[in-house]
Amino acid sequence: MIGTFDRIKYKEMIKSKGLKQQDIVDKLNDEYGISIGIGGVKSWTRTTLNSQGEIFQPNIKTLIAIADLCNCSIQDFFSDAEVQRKKITIEEITNNPTQYSNSISTAAESIMDKNESLLLSEFRLLNTEEQKDVLDKVKSIADEKLVF
Repeated sequence: MIGTFDRIKYKEMIKSKGLKQQDIVDKLNDEYGISIGIGGVKSWTRTTLNSQGEIFQPNIKTLIAIADLCNCSIQDFFSDAEVQRKKITIEEITNNPTQYSNSISTAAESIMDKNESLLLSEFRLLNTEEQKDVLDKVKSIADEKLVF
């Protein structure tokens, strides 16, 4: 992780966006496909320890979704993120895509499971025609699963 999750910063950010804990639950479930209940969301605002003796905090996938909901950086939820960090705006990324493409890819891959990551790594080794063939095959398999 980036540092120590700061429950106070989290609460302040959520409050500043006019969101309630139930709003977070609903949006994570409905808009992001992240299954979580009100107890899980409430645990992020408490000092209760989990079974590993750590304070509850959202996982990286959930943290990315919450940052998206709040239109902020995930670093905004951490107390010991570097103070002088540069905030990167969407416009900066759009204007300089090659400068940020590797870190964006790395962040996206960090929320993939092992098989998804392996599949993507192997897919990148293929030429354009081979990639097209693989995509056609995957689509065919997926279409078969949708047949009722």
